[in-house]
Amino acid sequence: MDKDEQRRRDEELDRFWDIDELIPKPRSIKHRTADTEATEIVSAAPTSGKEEPRAETIPPRDDSPRPRFIPPHTADEMNNRPAPDEEYTPENALIRKVRLFRRSGDYRYYESFVRDAERLYAVRGAECLRVSFFSYVPQYTQMSRQQLQWYLWWRENTRQGRFLDTDYSYILLYVYELINLSHKTDAARSQAMLFALWREYRALYRQLDGYLPEWICDFSLIHRLPPPADCEGALLAEIMSRCTLKEFYVSSRGEDIYVGALLAFCSNYDYRKSKFYTGERRELFERAVVGALKRVLRATDEHGQPFSRMRMDDSHLTRDAFSGALCAHSAKRRIEVEYCSFSRSHELRYFITDVIKYTENRLRAYFAIRSKLSIYALPTSIRELLDGYLDELLPKRVAPTPTSKSTEPPAYEKLYDLPKKEFSLSDAAEIERLSWDTTERLVEAFSEEAEALISVSDTTPLKMPPPSASLMPTPASTDASTADGQPSLVESLAPYRTFLRAVKDGDLAAQAREATLRGLPLDVLADEVNAASADAMGDVLLEPCGDGYAVIEDYLDLLDPL
Repeated sequence: MDKDEQRRRDEELDRFWDIDELIPKPRSIKHRTADTEATEIVSAAPTSGKEEPRAETIPPRDDSPRPRFIPPHTADEMNNRPAPDEEYTPENALIRKVRLFRRSGDYRYYESFVRDAERLYAVRGAECLRVSFFSYVPQYTQMSRQQLQWYLWWRENTRQGRFLDTDYSYILLYVYELINLSHKTDAARSQAMLFALWREYRALYRQLDGYLPEWICDFSLIHRLPPPADCEGALLAEIMSRCTLKEFYVSSRGEDIYVGALLAFCSNYDYRKSKFYTGERRELFERAVVGALKRVLRATDEHGQPFSRMRMDDSHLTRDAFSGALCAHSAKRRIEVEYCSFSRSHELRYFITDVIKYTENRLRAYFAIRSKLSIYALPTSIRELLDGYLDELLPKRVAPTPTSKSTEPPAYEKLYDLPKKEFSLSDAAEIERLSWDTTERLVEAFSEEAEALISVSDTTPLKMPPPSASLMPTPASTDASTADGQPSLVESLAPYRTFLRAVKDGDLAAQAREATLRGLPLDVLADEVNAASADAMGDVLLEPCGDGYAVIEDYLDLLDPL
């Protein structure tokens, strides 16, 4: 193989890995330039025979730029938008402004439904058998005579507070009736009935959760009503979770409503799912977390309104009222709401989460649990505020106070005291003689064979050894090491020298600071010191005293070498 052939072969191998070689080449299209010059065209129109063909001139195409089309929704639209038909500020700390606009256009799709509803509004129902009925958009004209009779009887019982079993379409029809006849009835009673229908039938028909919470909110905003009076507790959390404008249900009815909304919708951490939220601790968890949030709200409140200093996002909501409902033109509105969104504010969400976690950390320390939750960024002023509240809330651990020497013992203890008498050898000999007399009498009474032994004991009486100083207890040694090679008390307590000095001086702040530096609760650090002293001298060294610890009075001198 010559060099040229080898080179061609190498080039073919190189092109094998070239992706561009595998892509089809685009077809070349000849570019044609546009001719904008005038062209003379001879028309072949029929003539009378005498006239000559005439030439027509077509003007050149105008390629100059034309004005760009501007859509109607421009920046000036906000300045020129129509004025609302109604505008008001509700009694709600979170909603600033509500604007209501009547629907433009002239549609009359459901006017006949409104007329039928007005005609049947005052009709009283009579007891009859239940008849099934189904319709996606139920109306009076779709029902038979028997179905209409059952609807009127069921509606009569519902108005009296008796909620009979019925089909979903009957409930939906009554909801449409309440929405469209708001001008004929009391709006507050209609709102209460809408809420009652949702409360009583939502367990049987879950699809009501997708409509009624939003429609109740729209109905209330249109008629300037506060949230339903019976909407509290678990029902409040349920209806808020299914409504876009949650801030409507957080009314100014009380502090508990705000706290419940913060716990449900403004926290990234659920303390109720903590593994330490069990048994008897649950009650203390609830009191501590709810109370901590209330204390923070009161501290951040300047003008009698919670959330005054907490930064929340300003939001704007625009929507058509009663979306998805059978609603006539007279009841339809476009709603615009300006409000402070607590559920969509990231800064407030992080703040509330840190407050809950910090409170649980204090509870864990109280229960001697070493693990802690991480805190994002909680200001020092809020930490001090929470510490003050939790110090008041958490029950103090009752510790036995050391008995003072000057304290008078109870009267009954004197009966057990031995008579105070100085040591005497003659008294000891007398005790020994009496002891041997007693022994002799016992032996004679129970064994005649022991006479020989007694005679021997009489000739050589046993004598008690004199008291020796070696039998008296000695204080623990503070030398470098004990006789058996075990570490002394000084060596065992050397790692805790700073903490023990604070304990001896009675400095509670220094004790807490030393425990914090070691990353341990104060009780755990004191237990380690007592364990070390028990190994060295056989007894604990510290005892609880108020909010800290103190050295047992009998062992104060042992800390002098430290």
